[in-house]
Amino acid sequence: MGEDTSVRIHLRAKDVMTAPVFTVRPDTSVKNIAALMLTYKISGLPVVTSDEELVGIVTEADLLHKESGLKRKDLTFWKGLPLGRTPESIRKAEGVTAADLMSSPVLAVEEDTPLREAAALMVRRKINRLPVMRDGRLVGIVSRNDVLRAFVRTDEELGRAVRDALLHRLWIDVTPLKIDVMDGVVYLKGEVDRRSDKMLAVQWVAAIDGVIKVDSMLTYRHDDRRVTANVGPWDLR
Repeated sequence: MGEDTSVRIHLRAKDVMTAPVFTVRPDTSVKNIAALMLTYKISGLPVVTSDEELVGIVTEADLLHKESGLKRKDLTFWKGLPLGRTPESIRKAEGVTAADLMSSPVLAVEEDTPLREAAALMVRRKINRLPVMRDGRLVGIVSRNDVLRAFVRTDEELGRAVRDALLHRLWIDVTPLKIDVMDGVVYLKGEVDRRSDKMLAVQWVAAIDGVIKVDSMLTYRHDDRRVTANVGPWDLR
């Protein structure tokens, strides 16, 4: 996974992606695709050209169309349309190569795409995996299982991420604070300088990938909600 992610506040696609990626060519046979999936226990294969251009993706779901046993000659038609089948499903059922089965164009993300954004895209588009790109080239793939890695970061890793966020992002002195993490729940105790520091601390910690909940007992010395209006240079009173 490259860089150390133990203190990473927001994970990116490249932090959890699987790399290198098994790929197939557009002319790879269905038999070889199935063999690759079974041998390496993978459920999706990006399809790339000889120039390494990403042109599609083949998944287990695509292969299921082959196993359905329904070919054009077996279908019942009504007003020229196959009952319960789409042109795409027929094409895949009759396909013999990756080009016949693949879904195209492919939804992909850049390697620096925030993991939460990638996860939201998967949910919104109802897909299980996203190719990861760098300068137009395929460098990895993120699956739903990869996204779940964010939720299995150890409590020690999350504790370091919390301290890093407070100290280096919000410039809050963590020395007098008690920060505990148990099963992904972060417990914050102690006193910070301002009320706004307390509010920001809770918001930032809650946004850290892998944090399940924040239980805050933080107090503050100064209430900075009341902001005195600036006095103009013409007001000399």
